[in-house]
Amino acid sequence: MAITVGSRTFQTVDDLEKLVIHAATEYELNGYVEDFDDTEITDPEYDALFRELKNRKPDSVAFKGTSPSTAATTGDVVVHDPPMTSIAKADGTGTQKADILKRWVDDCTSRLGGKTPHIAISYKRDGVAARFNYVKGKLVSAGLRPRDGINGTDITRHCKYLDGVPKKLCLPLTLSLSGEVECWFEDFKKVNDERDAAGEDLYKNPRNFTAGCLGRDDPEENKNSRLRVTFHNVTGFDDWQKYYQSEVQRAKWVNTKAGLCLQTDQGKGRFVHTRLFDPGYLKKMEDFAPQLPYYTDGIVLKVDDLEDQAELGHTGDDTVNTPRGALAWKYKEPTAEAVVTGVEWKASRTGRVVPTALFDTPFVLADTENSRATCNNFGWMEAQGLGPGATVLCKKGGKIIPNILKVLKPVKDIGAPTDCPSCGDKLHLHTSSSGNKDLQCQNEDCPAKHTKRWIHYIQNIGGKGLGLSAMEKILNSGQVKSLADLYTMSVDKLTPHGFSVRQALLAMACVWKVKPGKNDDDDKLAANIEKAQGNKQVIPGWHFFAALGIPGAGKTAGKALIAHFKDFDSIRVASTDELSGIAGIGETTAQAVYDYFKHEGYNLVDDLLDFVELDMPTVGRLTGTNFVLTGSFDDGKKHWESQIEALGGNIQSSVRPDTNYLVQQHGKSDGSPSSKEKKAASLGTPVISVKQLETML
Repeated sequence: MAITVGSRTFQTVDDLEKLVIHAATEYELNGYVEDFDDTEITDPEYDALFRELKNRKPDSVAFKGTSPSTAATTGDVVVHDPPMTSIAKADGTGTQKADILKRWVDDCTSRLGGKTPHIAISYKRDGVAARFNYVKGKLVSAGLRPRDGINGTDITRHCKYLDGVPKKLCLPLTLSLSGEVECWFEDFKKVNDERDAAGEDLYKNPRNFTAGCLGRDDPEENKNSRLRVTFHNVTGFDDWQKYYQSEVQRAKWVNTKAGLCLQTDQGKGRFVHTRLFDPGYLKKMEDFAPQLPYYTDGIVLKVDDLEDQAELGHTGDDTVNTPRGALAWKYKEPTAEAVVTGVEWKASRTGRVVPTALFDTPFVLADTENSRATCNNFGWMEAQGLGPGATVLCKKGGKIIPNILKVLKPVKDIGAPTDCPSCGDKLHLHTSSSGNKDLQCQNEDCPAKHTKRWIHYIQNIGGKGLGLSAMEKILNSGQVKSLADLYTMSVDKLTPHGFSVRQALLAMACVWKVKPGKNDDDDKLAANIEKAQGNKQVIPGWHFFAALGIPGAGKTAGKALIAHFKDFDSIRVASTDELSGIAGIGETTAQAVYDYFKHEGYNLVDDLLDFVELDMPTVGRLTGTNFVLTGSFDDGKKHWESQIEALGGNIQSSVRPDTNYLVQQHGKSDGSPSSKEKKAASLGTPVISVKQLETML
């Protein structure tokens, strides 16, 4: 029996589970979520999908804290101890939320021996969660919150451009500060105003922008990103009772001169304002939220006493599960009625034709006028009767383009096109694995596919400055007929087609990743581009894979495939069985990758490799062997890790079923086994000494 969740229909529970796992993984990597067909999934939609799966398959791997994709993640990580966890939510109708809140308080009271706890309350900031680690008061590392709660993407190098992160605390304490990296509304507007003036595409919302900034390879690119950090938790030091005993006391203490005093080069840092709970605060705080300069999607309630929090622990036996002492009260989404006056249909890089509702009379949501709204997908529009003349109910989160929640007064004719709005070819009806019905352009030469695929490629390899309008001019010039031809652009080819000399040089600089200096004239910029063209462009293999724009196969798939195959040619010739047998690669993704390289992708990669050199994992006698290093080492961990990697070995941050060796030189001072040793023993993973490792090397 089909499962319907909002505007999405799934044929089986397994289909629903795949989308939830995919969405959680994409959020971990990107900070925002798109489904397999590049359709954005909003927070409330994800929450509804999560709840439905929880009801139908409570033992799903989606709730285990780790997933196949987690194991496939590569790159530098910061290990979070204790794990960074999400918290349980109270959402739904007002009655449903009140019931969840009552049950939560009753459960806490029961587990605390009948003592009704005091509750602390603060705004729930909707940024990108991260933890910042200090040793003797000095910042040593920072990592994002990952899906497994433990192995967070390392963002230490970005900290110098994050306003509110002190390099040194006022007290020489060893501890961790958890918080949200945010771009406030005023700053986000400035960022988009600058992009608009430069003819570049605008960012969708502050959180997507923030996540994208933290994923950049070069932190210097975030110099003008205007990102801030607001802290909301302190963990990781033993003498906490000396400083505070409750959430409210801690919040007051941190910001004082006698406390951590979060002083930074840019000014004073921020810790969330926390107060004791009063039932009337929920409505007052929710009503006031639209006036705040940052986005908040709810209110956090916590048991105020920190000893009580520790006693309540986590749901289940795993510390990566949600803490029992905290609850997120989600806001009721603001809505507004409006009459649709038209629908704009645009072809995307995947061929999907995306509908957007238009309103001649703007409606107000979140203190802004709105003349456009997202329409989900064609199948939902057809079923609901959503077209010109329909009366709809719109919702809006994050002060960005609204979504249509439901159709109040439908129409019979939704006005859907039969031909592609970009190339004029006949459109086909396509049903995705998640049950979405969409109009699809199957013309591989459709300009919309080229334009957006090429922008997708440039952005994923790290090029900055080529927006949609500039790429359309390049395509219309007729001088660039394939993606690889972008590397052969020249001033002489572009200036006869509407480009000034400077515009042509800037387009070339973007492709070759040449950053123009403030005082560079045309001659200096041209010389720097010519210098870059003298060598192949070096791109990490998984970045290159993600840049190809294979539908449903992005960064997560790229990391998994590169980690498994170690060379790109093996990916290009792999069968669907070989691809789907890799952790993190499902059957749908495997088929998409196989089809891509079977058709246009194979030769395209050959053409691109004339200009690009792929940075792939080293192949040697340790290729395919996974190591975890634990404890202290006389020569330092990095010394041994680099030697292992030089021979093709892979370094993991934690012991897993596919770990081959746990390496240890000096264990704990009291001689007791570490958590990694215990995990290795439970899995039967050999624990070897440095001398044994030297023999292997």
